[in-house]
Amino acid sequence: MFRSGALLILVASVLFSCSKSAERDADPEDFASRVSTEAYLGTAKSTLHLHGYETFPSVEGEGSFNITNVSGDSVMVALICRLSTGDGFSFGIPGKQSGKAWSASFDTGNLVIQENGGMSGLMQTDKQEISWDGILLTNKMVLDVKIKYLKQEGNITEGSIINTHLDLARSGHEGVTTNNGCRVIVWETRSVFNIYSGGVDILRVPVCHPMKD
Repeated sequence: MFRSGALLILVASVLFSCSKSAERDADPEDFASRVSTEAYLGTAKSTLHLHGYETFPSVEGEGSFNITNVSGDSVMVALICRLSTGDGFSFGIPGKQSGKAWSASFDTGNLVIQENGGMSGLMQTDKQEISWDGILLTNKMVLDVKIKYLKQEGNITEGSIINTHLDLARSGHEGVTTNNGCRVIVWETRSVFNIYSGGVDILRVPVCHPMKD
């Protein structure tokens, strides 16, 4: 493409210089920097409303929130709920950071984490309507996730709703024990559903191992 080797060297030099300048200008207080050092882990409780009105007993479990695959302003959020019954969900949500805020935009809606930590939004896949409402703070996260089924899946009928409440604490803070008594955290690769592409991503996520006596 280029005829001159000197021109190639010049272009590489300019690109390298711009890259280093961008690194120096990077905001250490952007969204990724605020939440990337430790994961949030804790308890989860899900309630199924079959058909939208027939309420089943709540099921408890554990949940986690972390970010991964950070590249420039692109940041993947991983939100996982593991219930004692073996059910739950695992969402990989690709989005963009803007300063201390983060958002994921879809043709069917958006999910947002504001600069003050407020979490809100709604989006749809082919089979589900997913919304969240909560708050992300420096040392904890409280989040309600609502999944409404737009089509029948197995024994869960169209119109059914699963409400999940997550109460998570940031693992790296001095003296903090997450709500499910976890201090041993192992980062493992897991299959996570990408709600943007509809495929499956292999992501590094935190797994809590209970404390031993």
